[in-house]
Amino acid sequence: MRTQSGVSTFTKVLAVLVILGAISWGLIGLFQWNLVAAVFGGDARPTEASHLSQLIYILVGLAGVAFAFTFPWRSPAGRREVHP
Repeated sequence: MRTQSGVSTFTKVLAVLVILGAISWGLIGLFQWNLVAAVFGGDARPTEASHLSQLIYILVGLAGVAFAFTFPWRSPAGRREVHP
């Protein structure tokens, strides 16, 4: 079911989870610190990662931040959706 903004609530929830996961990966890559483990319990300081895996963590984190700013949280101004 689509909301007035054109994006379903379910899709927005999925987007938030993807963004948080990506930011957590970015923090692992940059600072060796796991946000999810710190908030929900567990080892917030994971073991050392290879340089390649660290780069992947950082790239996924940056992609999550970019996605957060480019996701269509609402319709463009002046655009009306027509539902049959």
